[in-house]
Amino acid sequence: MYEFQKLPQLVDKRGKLVHNGWYSKRSKGVDSITIRVWHHSLTKLSAGGSKIESFADFHVRTNGWPEIAYALIIDPKHVIDGKAAIYYCVDIAKRSYHVGNSNTIGLGICVIGDYRTDKLDAATIKSIQDLHAALIKDGIGKYDKAHNEMPGYSWKACCVYDYKKAFKDAVVTLPVKGQEPSVVPGLYTIQEGDTFWSIALKEKKDGITVNDLIAANPDVNPTELKVGQTIKLGAAKNTYTPVATAPKKEQSEYKYPLPSGVLKTGSTDKTAVQQLQNALNAVYFKCGTADGIYGANTKDAVTRFQKVYLPYQVDGIYGLDTKEKLQAVLKSKGY
Repeated sequence: MYEFQKLPQLVDKRGKLVHNGWYSKRSKGVDSITIRVWHHSLTKLSAGGSKIESFADFHVRTNGWPEIAYALIIDPKHVIDGKAAIYYCVDIAKRSYHVGNSNTIGLGICVIGDYRTDKLDAATIKSIQDLHAALIKDGIGKYDKAHNEMPGYSWKACCVYDYKKAFKDAVVTLPVKGQEPSVVPGLYTIQEGDTFWSIALKEKKDGITVNDLIAANPDVNPTELKVGQTIKLGAAKNTYTPVATAPKKEQSEYKYPLPSGVLKTGSTDKTAVQQLQNALNAVYFKCGTADGIYGANTKDAVTRFQKVYLPYQVDGIYGLDTKEKLQAVLKSKGY
C-alpha cells in the first residue's frame, strides 16, 4: 500500500462512481508518471454540483469518457480530522483523461472549487500538503505542474491557485497574479480524450460554446475526433446563430404548466408544488401522488432529474435553471 493511501482523510472511491467501461493501464504502470498535474474544478464551492458524483456523471455521460477524469480529488466541503477529504477516484496505474497527450505521464489531482473567486482554506491546504508529501515519499512523479503549464493548454484557466506555495505555506493568496491564461488560439490540435464538450470554454470571458465549435467545424464529426486533428477554436466564437423560435406560450397554455420561483422542502404553495409533481411524473421522474407537499419523494425526484440534466446543480431544489430544463424535456416529450 502506498503512503498516500494511509492518509486518514483519504476515502477510496475507486469503482464506486458512475462509469462506462474503464481506463486502460499506463504503458509502464505507475512508473510512467513523471508529472503531478494540479487542477481546480472551475465549479464554485457553493454550487450543489461541486462534488465527485456530479463530476463523474458529467465526464462519463457528457464527455463520453470511461470514468471520472481525476485520480485524486480534494474536497474542501468535507473535512475529516481537520483536513479536507481526499477521494481516490481512479487507480493511479490507469491513464485517465485530464491532460490530453500527457495523460500517460500525468497524474490528475483536482481541488474542488473555482479559485478565481473561491478561497483555499486551512483544511484544504493541509490536505494539499499531506498528499504532495506522501506522493513524493511514494516516488510517484518527479515534478509538479498546473494544468495550464502542460503542452497545448496555456489558455486554460486551470489552475489559478498557487499550488507550489500551498505545498509549504498555510496561507495562499488567490488568484495568482501573473499566471493568467494566454489568449485562446485560433486553431487547436485535438489531444487524447478531447471532446467538443471538454474543449468548450464554459464560464470564460471568451464564451465559446459547443454549438460554436460545431458550426465553425462543419466537416468535423464531434463524436469521432482524432488525435492530431485541427479544429477552429478561438475563431469559432459566436459562429453559431440560434434559430429563431416561436414566441413562448404562457405557462397556463401548457399541458403541464411549471411554477415560477423557488420550491424546496417545506414550501407551502401547494398548487405550485402540485404543478411540479405532475410535470416530474410526466417525464418519468416519479415522485408519487401530486399531493402538493414538497417532501422526501419530491426532493428525490428533483435530485434525480438534476443529476441527469443539470449535473453541476444537484441540490434537490427547484429553481429557474431546473424549470427551464424541465420545460425543455416536457417539450421534447410532446407536452
